[in-house]
Amino acid sequence: MIGAVGLMYFSLYIVLDIKPRDCAVLTTHAFVLAEFAASLYKQLYVWSVKITEQEGMVESVCNMLLVYIATYIVYYRFERGNVPSNRNLNISNKEMISVLATGIGAFIMSNISFVNSRTPFSATENMLYVRTLVDFGGMLMLMTEMGRRNELALRKESTEINQLFQKQYEQYKLAIDNSEALRKEMHDMKHYVMALKNEDDPERRSEVLADMEQAIAIQESFMNTGNKVLDVVLTTKSLQCQKKNITLNAMVDGDLLADIHVKDICSLFGNILDNAIEASQQVVDKEKRLITLSVRKRNQFIIVECENYSDSENVKLRNNQRRSFFGKNNLPKTTKGDNVKHGYGLKSITQVAEKYGGAMNCSYEDGWFKVKVLLAASK
Repeated sequence: MIGAVGLMYFSLYIVLDIKPRDCAVLTTHAFVLAEFAASLYKQLYVWSVKITEQEGMVESVCNMLLVYIATYIVYYRFERGNVPSNRNLNISNKEMISVLATGIGAFIMSNISFVNSRTPFSATENMLYVRTLVDFGGMLMLMTEMGRRNELALRKESTEINQLFQKQYEQYKLAIDNSEALRKEMHDMKHYVMALKNEDDPERRSEVLADMEQAIAIQESFMNTGNKVLDVVLTTKSLQCQKKNITLNAMVDGDLLADIHVKDICSLFGNILDNAIEASQQVVDKEKRLITLSVRKRNQFIIVECENYSDSENVKLRNNQRRSFFGKNNLPKTTKGDNVKHGYGLKSITQVAEKYGGAMNCSYEDGWFKVKVLLAASK
């Protein structure tokens, strides 16, 4: 039995590529489910023999196939939503111990009657029924615990994504204030020049000239896409790129985004560019720090594409893959240590795309990571 459980654990660990504690929990679920299916099959087979008075290998195999198939299908339909395929469960030690205790307890209580019939917990009659009932109870406890955990995780994820929306919008409002202040400074530039002519202190003159050069550089970074909200977002991200030696090329028709809500524009482009900047700044070769962004219309859709160079280890591919495609339910895993608190940016982008009747997907090929968002055009 221990060997079978160990083989089950290593098979799941290798195939699913998950954390050891996550694998221990899934192995426990699989083991209790197998125990329940086996006990249910045995009980129904004994009952059918008693009713039909027919016993044989064919009847046994048919009974087994029906019970196992039905049990696994029902279990899959109820439990598939509680085990996300695109992220780890991040089971804690306390949670793992609780699940293991439930699984071991169910196994001992369901089989103790077959080992020793003199214990206070042994059944002298209807042992098959007791075994099936205990295994069913253990499985329900594990499913309930997993469902409750998944519900809390989804609630937390929703809160984090809403906070991300708000953060991008707050950054947008701050950037507007900064832009207005800068425009006033540019308007007063001629007064600064006059003041510099009369400045005798070389150090003070150098400081003012440096400030003026920075102000002029920022002014040159102002984007003009035809959409004022997007202009502010792109200008802010462009300045971040300059500081990190990243080249940002944008070919954007901002007029296409006229019907998109301000907060959604901030969230969509803020998260897309934040992810691209974070990946680009990790590229050692500064010549390869390049981000391209485009917004165009094709048929009935607005197409937003952002592409950046990224090392494969930052995309976390399996087995040295050089090419991969990620859909809605298969988003790339974060490379950060705490993947519970990260990875919400792509989900936020997905929410905006779906809000406007579109979709988002990512792809990675030969060092280039691409995010493509489709939005339904209103006209």
